[in-house]
Amino acid sequence: MNLLALLAALRDWVALILALLISLVLMNSSSHPAADTFRGGMGKTLSFITAPLTIIPRSVELWGENAELRAKVVELSGEQNDWRDAMLENVRLRKLLGFRDRPEFTYLASEVIARDPTITLTSLLLDKGRRDSVKIGQAVVTADGLAGIIHRSDRSSSVALLAIDRNFAASARVERSRVDGIVRWAGGESLELTEVPRNLDVKAGDRVVTSGLGGVIPGGIPVGVVTRVKRQEGLFLSVHIDPYVRFSRLEEVFILLPRGGSR
Repeated sequence: MNLLALLAALRDWVALILALLISLVLMNSSSHPAADTFRGGMGKTLSFITAPLTIIPRSVELWGENAELRAKVVELSGEQNDWRDAMLENVRLRKLLGFRDRPEFTYLASEVIARDPTITLTSLLLDKGRRDSVKIGQAVVTADGLAGIIHRSDRSSSVALLAIDRNFAASARVERSRVDGIVRWAGGESLELTEVPRNLDVKAGDRVVTSGLGGVIPGGIPVGVVTRVKRQEGLFLSVHIDPYVRFSRLEEVFILLPRGGSR
């Protein structure tokens, strides 16, 4: 009974919808000018309704392409950084190889692994050790000059004591006047030439190199340039040196191994 009442209630709506559909079909098939106007209006209405439906897939497609392009930019940027690092490393290694002008020594290239806080903050942990014939007291150099000496050597690594450590000392010489002294740390990344008698010839701008005295570090390795000479009270000059090596930037160094030593 309820179903019959529902059908009776919907009968008028069904009849109205059928009448509208029949009218639309007749208007669409008619050649009357009013029918043409109607069909044009319906076409515009449908276009307006369906336009967003065509924009959405295109927007999704463009978003996907944009995401792919962004990923490609990131990839290319990473490759560019790798190429730049490789180029800079190549330049540094070429400079290091250009320093190899001492036939009495073998130059062992070594990479800086880390600063070694167990010794001092002015020490470097290197990736070469006893198995590479690295021994205590051997000179550590760069393309620019003296960096330090080997302070400790383990089987596969070693610790280099830098020239800016308070415990470092090396015999050095003013290249122009052949005046000898001892290179020591003077604070920060500065050095000084000590034990130079105050009556000897040392001037700002003089080049300082290792002297080779004592047999620990070979002679002729560049140390730095004299920046100031002060004749103070006492027997010795105060000679300040700006080192050639920039110790905070060290990444690769050479360890000088005497030829003929055990390998």
